[in-house]
Amino acid sequence: MEQSVYMRFYNEEAPERWGRHEMSQELAITLDWLTRSGCHQPRSVVLELGCGMGALSSIHSNYIGVDLSHSALRRFDREVSRINASMEAVPLKNDSVDFVFSWAALEHVPHPEHVLLEIERVLRPGGVAFLAPAWNVRSWAAKALPVRKYQELNYADRFSKAMIPLRNSILWRAMAAVPRRVKREVTLIRKRPVRFDYSKLKPTMDRYEYTDCDAFSSMDAHAAICYFLSRKWQILSHSSVGSRLSVRHEPVVVRKPQLES
Repeated sequence: MEQSVYMRFYNEEAPERWGRHEMSQELAITLDWLTRSGCHQPRSVVLELGCGMGALSSIHSNYIGVDLSHSALRRFDREVSRINASMEAVPLKNDSVDFVFSWAALEHVPHPEHVLLEIERVLRPGGVAFLAPAWNVRSWAAKALPVRKYQELNYADRFSKAMIPLRNSILWRAMAAVPRRVKREVTLIRKRPVRFDYSKLKPTMDRYEYTDCDAFSSMDAHAAICYFLSRKWQILSHSSVGSRLSVRHEPVVVRKPQLES
């Protein structure tokens, strides 16, 4: 997809594409991890990737928000640092951030693995990343199949729509996820770097009619955990094998390794 299409979609005057104005529950969860991780100190630098209209910008006095949409950044209701840029190329110095967080944004960039590299680059040693995208975005989201009528669909899409209840069941999803998770765990045992694998989606970039219809990828939280764990990051949110194997939709929180003395 051409970048101009991607840029135009998020810079049109369409607030539903930029997230929500109010995110009190997300703010409380992020603030809890900010405090628990020790990154809440006044001199800490807190970065949000995909900040939208700034619903979480009150989390810290040294807050910086990054978003691709200039239109969204103009909707901030407080004067804080904000940068109009892609999460795939954050214009900040190496080792300059103590805490980076992101809600419902990582799935909306063409190359999420580039975002993980940027997080590693900008975080200081010992810094913490809090990642809460929409894990496991369904493949039918782009076509908005759950909200469209059968009469307006072709036969293939009608079949896909009819199969949604089955494919959305825990059993069906487990059958697809478990083999991949076991394979990653085996790679960890072999002490090899785990690639951040994900499924590419075909986002709708001419309208917004269903949640995550504009998502570029479907990502498994277990893949993110294994990616960081294989690079010797500390997993704060899912420290045991059982917790990471059973992870579903909850945030993943990791700490960058300290420099060796």
